[in-house]
Amino acid sequence: MTQAPVCPGLNQIAFSVIDLRRTEEFFIDGLGFLPAGGSALLMSGPIAGQVMGIPGAASYAWWAVGRNAWFQLEMFQFKRPIAKLMPADFRPCDTGYTRIGVHVHDFDTALANLTRIGTEPLGPTLGPAGQRRACVRSPDGVYVEIMEEDPLPQAEGSERPGCPVAVRSVTLSTPDFDASVAYLSAVNGKGPEEIALHTPEHEALWGLAGASCRRAVFRSGDVLVEVVQYLDPVGRPWPRDYRICDQGILNICYGQRSRADHTTVYQRALDFGARPNRKPFHFDRGGVVYISDQLGFSVEVNWVTPGSRDIKYGFEPITPREKRPQPDNRRVAGAVTIAASADHVWTILSDQNSMSEWCGFDSVRRIQDGFTEPDGVGSERLMQGKPGKIIEQITGVEPGRCIRYRVIQGGPVIYHQGEIRLEPVNGGCEVRWSIRFRSRYPLLGAVLRPVMQKMLDKMLEQGLKPYAEPRRRRNGLGRIN
Repeated sequence: MTQAPVCPGLNQIAFSVIDLRRTEEFFIDGLGFLPAGGSALLMSGPIAGQVMGIPGAASYAWWAVGRNAWFQLEMFQFKRPIAKLMPADFRPCDTGYTRIGVHVHDFDTALANLTRIGTEPLGPTLGPAGQRRACVRSPDGVYVEIMEEDPLPQAEGSERPGCPVAVRSVTLSTPDFDASVAYLSAVNGKGPEEIALHTPEHEALWGLAGASCRRAVFRSGDVLVEVVQYLDPVGRPWPRDYRICDQGILNICYGQRSRADHTTVYQRALDFGARPNRKPFHFDRGGVVYISDQLGFSVEVNWVTPGSRDIKYGFEPITPREKRPQPDNRRVAGAVTIAASADHVWTILSDQNSMSEWCGFDSVRRIQDGFTEPDGVGSERLMQGKPGKIIEQITGVEPGRCIRYRVIQGGPVIYHQGEIRLEPVNGGCEVRWSIRFRSRYPLLGAVLRPVMQKMLDKMLEQGLKPYAEPRRRRNGLGRIN
């Protein structure tokens, strides 16, 4: 009697993110996923870098789960190497893992929750009531399709109760359709099936109306893996220096419940020609290996025994959220009201080359233009003065309202996230500035925090406010000495 092949289910989609807290807010507060803990220890040290194929890699990872019986979202925020930003013009036809699809119990509530946290659909919804679909982008630029009708209904009682969302698909955009189908057939243990996940009309959801492509859909447990090659428009290849730690979907993972089944799937991938970063690493009732095909698509193959290890490794919800390790464990914040228009203050805040006039650094110079605007997302500034020498990068801009940035080099802090918010008020505007960080050196955070709070307060009250208020500018005020 012929033994049935081992056909693993998909049990994880991993992301490289810029700010764990913003990404988690999107998935948990916006879509309804549940927090499932996290780890810093597992994601640091030489083994982690070897598994990922990135020597010296170190990160914090948080997990979230939906209705799926054995599946997690894994979100990495890297300390090293610093994740490169997704290009502003990245399209879902470009090479890579580009899109995930989720089914929600209440379509209108999901869209309302996303709107509340600042995320709007890319365009009109498609489909009649009960079958509506919409597409949004996560804080890291990943296209997320929201489906009102479940494309892969599961048996009653087989999924996690009380959770309004389930992951139902992930899409791989490839330059070689046949090669990618063969690769996933080898890993999956079976070929694609006739499943109508998408029609040409759905391309309008993510901005590719009229696109033509080849499609194949694999059933991998309770998640569908879609392979797409776009014929028009033809997608761009990965950048020459692409690494899986760059912002976006990092890889997908096929999971087994025993080491024997893991070995079977791993060997099948090797026989196909996949390349492992290192041999499988087996640990406490589990194991992991990352493999890649000739096109560079990374796939993780893992195994975890059922029971307590599901909790330890993030496959079961854990509350409260604070139980997971914190990448940024310190915060400073300040606010100032300025007697000037919001437009005027926005012009000042977004002009990086003039920041030395009010920010407390001796010199500030933009050293890298942004993707679409000189001072926009992707731009970098070199800041030098008494606080030291650091390089900051703009990671997000909401014109007229918000600027987000991070330190990418220098200074005594890591996992740095800065946010500047601007709100019109009677007689002027209010600037709210917050900074989250972790000290680069153990035990120094408690000392750094009051120092940074004092610097921030001084910058707002004695630097930005007098510099931005026209009357005070005429009197030569505004520069911090």
